[in-house]
Amino acid sequence: MSGGLLDAGGADATLASARNTSHTIFLQKAHIQITGASAGKTWQLTDSGGSQLTGPFPTDTDGSHYDMDFGPVGIALTAGANLVLDVSAAGATGIVTWEAYQKLTAVVAVGLV
Repeated sequence: MSGGLLDAGGADATLASARNTSHTIFLQKAHIQITGASAGKTWQLTDSGGSQLTGPFPTDTDGSHYDMDFGPVGIALTAGANLVLDVSAAGATGIVTWEAYQKLTAVVAVGLV
């Protein structure tokens, strides 16, 4: 899965959703580009389980960009958690792009017929 969020608008946003609690998202790459600076604010990538994945990165300067490469395996989010852009406060705008995949990581019971 991959995607982008143009002009985040200074609000937290879910970037990618896990299929269910048995699946884990693995973040491979992410890029944050600040297009509308806001002094004293920060952006970071977290998961909906509360784990910090990157940053926090300051949004003080237009044109600031932050590139992250976690390799082909990627960094695992909390099982069943979504990838989230966590914004410290409204004000800054920018673009976030990411590459990730998800896979089944929990044992799932299968009923026999």
